[in-house]
Amino acid sequence: MRPPRHVRRGLWLFALVSTMSVAACAAGPASPGPAAGEGGASTQPTTSASSAAGGGGGTVAITLTIGGRAYPATLADNPTARDLAAQLPLTLTFADYNRVEKIATLPRPLSTRGVPGGADPEVNDIGYYAPTGDLVLYYGDVGYWNGIVRLGVLPDGMPEIARQPDGFTATFSRA
Repeated sequence: MRPPRHVRRGLWLFALVSTMSVAACAAGPASPGPAAGEGGASTQPTTSASSAAGGGGGTVAITLTIGGRAYPATLADNPTARDLAAQLPLTLTFADYNRVEKIATLPRPLSTRGVPGGADPEVNDIGYYAPTGDLVLYYGDVGYWNGIVRLGVLPDGMPEIARQPDGFTATFSRA
């Protein structure tokens, strides 16, 4: 005797889902997404700015000055942050980007050798977007992007920086 139609459908569905589950598990881990420098959002994990790839020199205390007001910050211990520190003091002109970050083009690209291919910066992070050569002050959540390198942290002052109009200047110097 043949099972009723609803039972056969249930068995067929169970067999299909089981086969798909086994195939998915056998396929291995998901691909890591676009290669570094291609841009695009993803959900890749990242390291903190202070422990980003690299090592050797320790963190660097800096000061960010805007309109006569000084904000203490710390550059991470990674090759890209050390390259930025070598350019200090540096005065840059910033513009808002997508209402989550302030960006300024650096006079020359920073080295990205030895750092992760992307990052998910935190609010208050100082970052570098390698594809465009921009220094970035993050005051909102942008998610993971290939090409972002976390350079350091600006613990205070991001709300004030977020309110700055396009064209404001900021000076970065060693503390």
